[in-house]
Amino acid sequence: MDERTWTVGELAAASGLSVRVLRHWDEVGIVRPGRTPSGHRRYGSPEITRLYRALALRRTGLGLEAIGRALDEQTPDPTAVLEDHLAQLETEIERSVRLRDRLRAALSDDGSVMAVISAMTMVDGYVHGYRAEEGSRLADQAEALEDLLHHDTAFPAGSHVLEVGCGVGAQTAVIARRSPGARITAIDISADSLARARRRVRSAGLAAGVTFRRLDVRDLPDAGIGPVDHVVVCFVLEHLSAPLGVLRTLRSALRPGGTITVIEGDHASVAFTPDSPAARAAIDCQVVLQRQAGGDAMIGRRLGTLLAEAGFADVTTSPREVRVDDAGPADAFVLRTFTAMIAGVREPAVAAGLTTPDAFDAGLADLRRTAEPGGTFRYTFTRASGVAR
Repeated sequence: MDERTWTVGELAAASGLSVRVLRHWDEVGIVRPGRTPSGHRRYGSPEITRLYRALALRRTGLGLEAIGRALDEQTPDPTAVLEDHLAQLETEIERSVRLRDRLRAALSDDGSVMAVISAMTMVDGYVHGYRAEEGSRLADQAEALEDLLHHDTAFPAGSHVLEVGCGVGAQTAVIARRSPGARITAIDISADSLARARRRVRSAGLAAGVTFRRLDVRDLPDAGIGPVDHVVVCFVLEHLSAPLGVLRTLRSALRPGGTITVIEGDHASVAFTPDSPAARAAIDCQVVLQRQAGGDAMIGRRLGTLLAEAGFADVTTSPREVRVDDAGPADAFVLRTFTAMIAGVREPAVAAGLTTPDAFDAGLADLRRTAEPGGTFRYTFTRASGVAR
């Protein structure tokens, strides 16, 4: 006896979806029916079951790409898709609350258009933003700089490592891969970033030794973490308005004799040829925006002093210079890391009145020229370490 099948029109009437939507879902792989010899769609029991699951996931607000992943079980844990979506919703809600509060403050202050624009621009407090493109840039950065910044990163098996501000997990994966057997707790305040970090570490086969927690570093004393053996902070202090206080908090989270490793950049160290006032002006836009958000894009040069003032002993600093020329990693660092980072502040820089679209784009074009034959690029990171007394 032939199995009962349904036409696309019958299924549309029963499900409440339009024929157009069902055809689109077929095209993108959400629910793909069989075909008759004449090419007409026919839906059998497996397709009906899959459609039911898709509709249930759709009611949660998931996008089609995430629904497709869940249905195809491309993740080891099917609930991970919903957990990631929940994290994204929480991030959106928190961002809306921050925007509301900043707008209220701006309007109650002087009510000027520039005050409102500034409030909207800097609502996240992270000048680079949380777009998918920024997550890709961070991954490219970690890959391009791993040997330079982490050739001496290795924590003993059995030790407990705390990574602060893990973001999308780009550095987490590096630390875990170079420290097999270590137990890593990675914290960040962004639920969306943590969801991406979990996926990244899971896909790299490193999840067994890594725990992610949503936590503001300022709440660390009450979080029940520690004392830990080692702390790692990569590209985080530059975004904080009170880095010294954070370092003191981290010292208290370490056991006596525990170590801290901090890595930051210094935009004042940039040198390139051909030189360009337009390119330097574009870089300055990020420096100014970061300063307005309470950070410091040139904090790398201050790391040794900050660690000493925070009470760490045996402080050492190690400059790590990226040198890009005809034989250097021009695409990986100059284009996909540094220039991509500057490009990410184009809209807030224009909105804040720091530049014009044409001027900023001219600066980006000149930055890209430094990666062409005959161009050079220099940038210095600082890796600093200390011991908790």
